[in-house]
Amino acid sequence: MKHSLFSLILLTSAVFLVSANAQPLTSDPTDQVLESQIEQARLEINRRFMNPQYGILYDYAGRDGTTFLPTPDECQTDKPNGLAWWAPIENGAFFNGIYLDGLINCWKISQKPADAQEARKVAGGLVRLATVGRVPGFIARGVAADGQSHHVAGSDDQTGPWFYGLWRYINSGIPDKAEKDKLIALMERVGTALEARNWQLPCDREGYGFRGNLTDKGCRISVRLLFIYRALYDVTRDKKWLDGYHHRLKEIPEGDSVNRLELCNQGIPYETENPEKGNKTENEFWITGISQANLKALVELETDPVLREKFRNGLNQSAEKAALHLSRYQHFDNAHALVFNENWRLLNAFWKPQPDIATALEVALQEVREWDKLSPARRYEDKWMREPLFACWVVLLSGNQALIEKHKPVLKNALLHYDWKRLYTSRFFVVIPAYYEAKRNHFF
Repeated sequence: MKHSLFSLILLTSAVFLVSANAQPLTSDPTDQVLESQIEQARLEINRRFMNPQYGILYDYAGRDGTTFLPTPDECQTDKPNGLAWWAPIENGAFFNGIYLDGLINCWKISQKPADAQEARKVAGGLVRLATVGRVPGFIARGVAADGQSHHVAGSDDQTGPWFYGLWRYINSGIPDKAEKDKLIALMERVGTALEARNWQLPCDREGYGFRGNLTDKGCRISVRLLFIYRALYDVTRDKKWLDGYHHRLKEIPEGDSVNRLELCNQGIPYETENPEKGNKTENEFWITGISQANLKALVELETDPVLREKFRNGLNQSAEKAALHLSRYQHFDNAHALVFNENWRLLNAFWKPQPDIATALEVALQEVREWDKLSPARRYEDKWMREPLFACWVVLLSGNQALIEKHKPVLKNALLHYDWKRLYTSRFFVVIPAYYEAKRNHFF
């Protein structure tokens, strides 16, 4: 597989070199191969990484589909930790919200009932994650086999994509009015609860603490808060959300020197001096991709041309920096021999009672050192698969036709490079929103 993909990459590069000074082709010879590659990614996601009963994405699975779901008791007793880090149900709301974006665009192109049903199933997973908790505003990360039990901590990285995915689904044309009304009421209920806590993200155990705060500094978080306000106004038409949006635009977050609008105008500060070394943790592409999607949404929703251009500039600034990281896919060897151990229960040797979120974080960070020894393939996939593929999505979300055309060969080659069946982690799911973003806007 490695050699066949390498040959295809050489062929693709040659085609673009020959046609560089010619008129654009009406049909790229790699289009059919790329379409097949993306369809294979969807099949692999559904085979190994999608909970068939509840429509929630897992983080990882063995190549044969082996997955060890935490039991209800393990969720209740915070194993491997209260954050669910290193368990296969760590990022359900995070991943579902982004994956749903791709499924919706796929359906808009195909209009196939099966594609609509797949999107509906994933949206249903988001609904479940917002309704299994007891604390208002809590969004769960995933569920055990009983469909209800879950770990105590959510996060801003779960909540941001949750709002985005439901907003896109409500406006997709897939749900009927009755379904839309229920989803809008759920979005507003979660938003109202979080606003009452000044956007601190609660754990599902009173007194346990908070995991993240959507009023924090920086573009990454600021754009999420602005999007949630604007999206809530979009679906409810309640002016209080629009007023809140304009108030938060002008507000300077603690620790920053400029307001949120200017932070969005600056874009996400990705590494530009030496992209091969990657980004700082808070600016990794998988974490910030949703912020770029939120910037794009604000460009679409904003009616004031001055404000809209601020968001558009941030969108382009982020994409131009992300484009410098696309070629990192070349470092990934599909035939690598690094191992992955999906039995996360081995980490329970480091477990201890976790009375609060600070202790849960302490335990999780101790466990990851052992997890890296047990599963070096995880870090390898994160660096050379997850990051360049999420960078593709960040670039394509910009809608910047000149930038995308300039980088089209490397964008396509990155999507073509991987053998999905050999991957252990599900983070390649982002190729679905990336590809269908390009298809719907006629970039590919």
